[in-house]
Amino acid sequence: MKQLALIMNLLVLALLLSSPLAAQERILSYHSDIDIAADASMEVTETIRVRAEGNNIRRGIYRDFPTRYRDRLGNRYRVEFDVLEVTRNGEPELWQATERGNGVRVDFGGDDFLPVPAEYEYTIRYRTNRQIGFFDSHDELYWNVTGNGWDFAIEQASATVTLPQPVSASELDMEAYTGAAGEQGQAYEVRIRAGSAGVQSTAPLPPGQGLTLVLSWPKGVVAEPDGWQRVQYLLVDNRGLLLALVTLIASMCWLMSSWVRVGRDPAPGVIFPRYQPPAGYSPASMRYIRRMSYDNTALTAAIVNLAVKGYLRIKQSGKDYSLQKAASSMPLAAGEQALLNRLFADGDMLALEQDNHNKISAAIRAHKKSLAADYRHKYFVSNAQYLWPPVLGIVIMFAVVLIIGGITPLSVIAFVVNIPLLLLFFWLLHAPTAAGRKLLDQVDGFRLYLEVAEKADMKLRHPPELTPALFERYMPYAIALDVDEAWAEKFTQVFADLERERGTPYHPAWYVGAFNGSRMGDFSQSVSSSLSSAISSASQPPGSASGAGGGGFSGGGGGGGGGGGR
Repeated sequence: MKQLALIMNLLVLALLLSSPLAAQERILSYHSDIDIAADASMEVTETIRVRAEGNNIRRGIYRDFPTRYRDRLGNRYRVEFDVLEVTRNGEPELWQATERGNGVRVDFGGDDFLPVPAEYEYTIRYRTNRQIGFFDSHDELYWNVTGNGWDFAIEQASATVTLPQPVSASELDMEAYTGAAGEQGQAYEVRIRAGSAGVQSTAPLPPGQGLTLVLSWPKGVVAEPDGWQRVQYLLVDNRGLLLALVTLIASMCWLMSSWVRVGRDPAPGVIFPRYQPPAGYSPASMRYIRRMSYDNTALTAAIVNLAVKGYLRIKQSGKDYSLQKAASSMPLAAGEQALLNRLFADGDMLALEQDNHNKISAAIRAHKKSLAADYRHKYFVSNAQYLWPPVLGIVIMFAVVLIIGGITPLSVIAFVVNIPLLLLFFWLLHAPTAAGRKLLDQVDGFRLYLEVAEKADMKLRHPPELTPALFERYMPYAIALDVDEAWAEKFTQVFADLERERGTPYHPAWYVGAFNGSRMGDFSQSVSSSLSSAISSASQPPGSASGAGGGGFSGGGGGGGGGGGR
C-alpha cells in the first residue's frame, strides 16, 4: 500500500509539473528594500525571483523605471535614477540602461540565452531622489513598489522601508493598495517597527497589477528642500521655463537700457502762465504733440474748433450727435482741411452713428495722417525701432521652446508677460525732441492759464477779459488739454451777468442743443466727453463689441513602471 501511495503522489506531481500553470512564466516573489537617507535620497534594492520557460524570458528580464512626471501645475518633474548593481543568482550580471519616453529601461543580461526551464533571482540596486512628499503636518513616501506594467503575474510582492532615524512605531503610519492602476485593493498586510515598516501582498497579482505603499512619519526626519532648491529643480527640469525667463530678463534689460538712452524726456523749462496758445498750432495738434499719440479727444477738439471757426454746427439731441456743414473763410490749421473734406465728402450732414462708421473712420485716418506728417519726428520720436530686438528674441526663443518640447503653463506665462512689458515700453520710449520740449513748455504754460480758478486769475498779470468770444475761442484748446471743465466753470458768472444785462441767455451759435449758462461744467461735459463717446462708438463697425458678460491608489506615487522578459 505504501508503494502504491508513493506511486500515486509521483503521478500527481508529474501531472502538476506538466500542467500549463507549472510551465507559465511568472514572478515568484518581488521584494523591495527601500533605505531613505537623511538628505531625502533613497537607495532601493529590488529582488525579483522569476520562473523562465524560454517564452518571453530568454536572455533575461528588463525593468522600466519612470523618471519624468508632471506636477499639479503641469510643470515637468524629473527624478534621478542611478543603477548601482545588477546580479543574477548572486553573481554580477551584464546590464544596459536606455532612455525611454518617460523614463529608463534597464535590460538584465547579455546576448546569450538562458538555460530553461529554470528559476532565476535577479537583484537591482539603484539610487533615486525627490521621491518624498513634504506636507504641513508630516512627510511621506508614496511608492509604487512593483509597477503596474509587468507582463507576468506576481505571486507575492513585499517591501520594507527604513528611515534614517529610529522613529517610534506609534509615529509611523503605513497603508497600501493593490490591483490595477487606479484601483484601491486591500489585499495586503502591514508590519511596523521603530524606524521601519513593511508591507506584503496576501494574494497573487495578475499581469498589469501591482503593489503601492504609503508611509508617513513626523516632519524633521529627512531634510526638506528649501525654496531656492525648489526653484533650482524647477528651472533644471523645465528648460522651456528657463529659456522663457532668460528671454524676459533680457527683454527687460534691453528695454530699460534703451529707455535710459533715448526714452527719457528732456527736462522741462520754466513754466509760467501764457494767455494765448502757441501761434500756428491747432488744439488737436497740441494734444497730439503733448500725448505723442492720437485719440478720439483730438478729433473732438478739432471738430469743436471747426465749429467755433464757423465751418460746421454741432447738433445734439439726447445722446445723439450730428454735424452740419457751414461756410467760413477763417484760416484752417494743419490737418483741419483734411478732416473737413472727409467729414462731408458725401453731403452737408453727418450723423455720428455706427451706420457711418466707414466715413468717420476715414476722417480719423485722414486727420491722424495729416498730424503725423506735420509734427511727428519734428516734435517727438517713438523710438519703436528699439522694440524690434526683444520682439525678434521672443519669437525665436518661443520657437526654440516649441521645438524642444518645453512648453509648460509657467513658460507660457513667462512669455506672455513680455506682451504688457512691450506695450509699456512702447509708450515709455516715446520722447519729445528738443524742439518738442520747447513747444510743450509753451503749451503747459497756456494750459496753466486755462485751468486756474477765477480768483487765481486775479493774481496773474493783466489776464484777458472773460468774454463769450474768449470762451468759444479757447474751448477747443481746453478740451484738447483736458481742462475743459475748469475753463467752462470760469464763465458761469460771466454768462449769468450777461443774461441779466440782455434779458436772454447766451447760447453758442455753433451748438444746437441743451445749454445752461449757469451750469457751464455740464455743457463742457456734454461737448467734450459725450461727443468723444459718440465719436468712439460711431467709428466702430456694428458687432465689434461684446454684449455678454487619502486619495491614493494602486499605481500612484513615485517608482512604478514595470518590466518583462527579453
